[in-house]
Amino acid sequence: MPLGSNQMTGTTLNVFRPNIWSKETLKARESNLVLVPRVKHYDRDIKSAGQTVEIPNLSNLSANLKVANTQVTLQSPTETKTTITINQHYESSFLLEDFADVQRAYDAASEYTQKTGYALAEKMDGFVATGLTNGAARTIGTAGTALNDTLILTGIRYLDEAKAPTTERYMVVTPKGKQDLLGIDKFVRWDALGTGEAIKTGRIGELYGVEVSMSQNLVVAAGTPPTNNNLLFHKEAYAIAVQKDITFESQRKTEYLGTLFVAQSLWGGTILRADHAVVVRS
Repeated sequence: MPLGSNQMTGTTLNVFRPNIWSKETLKARESNLVLVPRVKHYDRDIKSAGQTVEIPNLSNLSANLKVANTQVTLQSPTETKTTITINQHYESSFLLEDFADVQRAYDAASEYTQKTGYALAEKMDGFVATGLTNGAARTIGTAGTALNDTLILTGIRYLDEAKAPTTERYMVVTPKGKQDLLGIDKFVRWDALGTGEAIKTGRIGELYGVEVSMSQNLVVAAGTPPTNNNLLFHKEAYAIAVQKDITFESQRKTEYLGTLFVAQSLWGGTILRADHAVVVRS
């Protein structure tokens, strides 16, 4: 005998089927923050007060031939200065109402406070990336053309010609730039490097004495093809002064029956030695 069509189904018993929420949140992905710690810092000079940091520029002196019975050749260069203006004041905030806080199953205040701090750190990192890109004395490479060994060696030569110290040199590449480098045999082959670390980990490490990192905060200009502005620079190419590091505050807002959470930071930056930075386009 047919049973008919009155079976209990997932639809009829939908109220018995709970939605189970994970105990962990899925956080928004974050960019690699690599530029700020790799440039020159003048934080200490501006912590207590002031709206600018004035950095005296010291010229080299020349060696002059000493001729018998003549006086020495005096030198008195007129010096200039580099100014860092502290004008980047950013905040990131949210208000958590009691209704949501009482009924929450997660520590929303803690989770989002971390995100406010990250938002400010990412803004600072992008600020340095833009400053280096716009202030670099040299630009090499072509949009849409993969990074290659010759381009990197050319950029290193420009740093050498500018007398940039051979230590504290960095190359920061976009995700596309990283792909290009990992595709160059000599940078990953065991027989070329004596290690297969790049193949195993995807981290290039160091090339020709230059530490290589990847960042999603570099300037990528839209176009067909897009322009990836990879950076090759010495630490003194760019200067940053953080007057107020990232700080967090909270305040009870009775009129909203909630708690306000605010993070803020204040800084400034400028190109310091333009010839110590090379934009390597790809």
